[in-house]
Amino acid sequence: TLPDIERELPESVRGMIERKIAQLSQDDRKLLTCASVQGYEFDSAVVAQVLNLDADEIEERLEKLERVFAFVKLTSESEFPSHELTLKYRFVHVLYQNALYASLRATRKATLSRDVALALEGCYGARSASVANELALLWEAARDYARAADSFLQAAGNAAQINAYREAVQLAERGLEALLKLPETPERDGRELGLQLTLGFSWMCIVSWAAPEAGTAFQRARQLCQQLGDDPRRFAVLNGAASYHVVRAEFEIARELGEQMRQLAEQAQNPALMVAAVTRLAEVYSWQGRDLPLGRKLFEQAMAMDRLEYHPSYLLVSNDSQGVTARRNGCYFFWVLGYPRQALAVAQEGVTLAERLAHPFSLGGAYVGTGVLHYFLRDWQASQKEFEKIFALAETYDLGDMLNWAITINSINRAFQEPTESAFDQAKQAIASLRTKGVTLAMTWCLAGLGEACWRAGRSDEGLAIIAEAQTLAEHTGERSYEADIWRVKGELLLQAAADDAQTESESCFQQAIVISQSQSAKIFELRAATSLARLWQQQGKTAEARQML
Repeated sequence: TLPDIERELPESVRGMIERKIAQLSQDDRKLLTCASVQGYEFDSAVVAQVLNLDADEIEERLEKLERVFAFVKLTSESEFPSHELTLKYRFVHVLYQNALYASLRATRKATLSRDVALALEGCYGARSASVANELALLWEAARDYARAADSFLQAAGNAAQINAYREAVQLAERGLEALLKLPETPERDGRELGLQLTLGFSWMCIVSWAAPEAGTAFQRARQLCQQLGDDPRRFAVLNGAASYHVVRAEFEIARELGEQMRQLAEQAQNPALMVAAVTRLAEVYSWQGRDLPLGRKLFEQAMAMDRLEYHPSYLLVSNDSQGVTARRNGCYFFWVLGYPRQALAVAQEGVTLAERLAHPFSLGGAYVGTGVLHYFLRDWQASQKEFEKIFALAETYDLGDMLNWAITINSINRAFQEPTESAFDQAKQAIASLRTKGVTLAMTWCLAGLGEACWRAGRSDEGLAIIAEAQTLAEHTGERSYEADIWRVKGELLLQAAADDAQTESESCFQQAIVISQSQSAKIFELRAATSLARLWQQQGKTAEARQML
């Protein structure tokens, strides 16, 4: 309907529409009113079925209504999946359709909506899912809220499959509104579970994995799973909830959910589910920094199990390809552990896989993997090129955190290359924007990077404040995968600030960075810290110790 237009419609136009409708015979008005229930566009065969009239008669009358009265226009001839022929028409103006539809009383509107829905289902048969949007609105108008919710769920799923996540959210929310009119039963709960899943994953694609709307949807979905008992969609619920908590850096909750996922995957003996479960656990162990070698082992296990044909199964329990996800996140930690060539190979594998899948959200994730990795390798230009691919993709598709992280890391890239006031302001704004979306994961990485950019630009006081924030965040969240490098950057900033006892305090920072990196097997961070310490010792005349350290 067009309520705003109808309210503001000039009386002259409204009168013209009413006078034109008044010219119709009672039978023709009845025909067009029935057609208006299907919508702005309608089928002659559907109208014929609802009015229980011969198809030829309906077609002749529609031809007259087009030729003489100019109410409708023939757009095409087609055949339903049931092999029934139909003429497709549309109203010459949507205001005609609205006026006719608005003339129906509530009971008659509900009856006609039901009859049109049944006719459409009969015409489309097993392919009724392709017109789920139409059916959802018809069943809603027919006050059959159970069927309406089912159709809204199917329509939302259709939208998500073609990456139209904003439409998926609208349809899922409309389905949830329909369910509010039904009594609480296991059947109603089952319908709600499907809608909450679609809603949660769609919000993750639009805003972030950490979006509060997504968290609310998955929290409700977990409650429904408890009420329903053994529901096959429980794995998808756990995966959505685990992803939400990972990106909010709530690692212990995510680890527990990941273990439940692994148990379900083992019980089902489903390798695609096992890839998702192992990837969630690998993320937890790696980002926490507690056991980076175990994290690497789990990422390698997930990549080894991954198969191209698992992609449809992944999309039933997630919003991206889990094989791409394992490679995107795994490549970072291969680099941290001291394997940059392997990291680059794995990141490129992710891109190749995502391009074969032609799944935009997964492709955006793959570009994030290569872009961030090049940033870690200090190849600013290569990093920026990968992020530009994401920005181009985002002009067409919602990419959620893929776009969020690309914007943030690219802004830090710029601060390294062009250390202007504007560049630093943009980087700070990008980090702040990411955090307003609920994202906490990798914030220690971003802050450490910005702190290092401050050091290179001679902004020591500003850099020390940023590093202090990074250390506080690491303590609060337990995200310690970048902790060693945070200590190194702090040491460099203290030296640059030239405070009292700066060399002593800086040496302590570098030593702390080495101790942490050794405990984590983080060879890259150990090498960086050792280089910083050796440089300091060289300045102090300890050239033999510096050489030995290197």
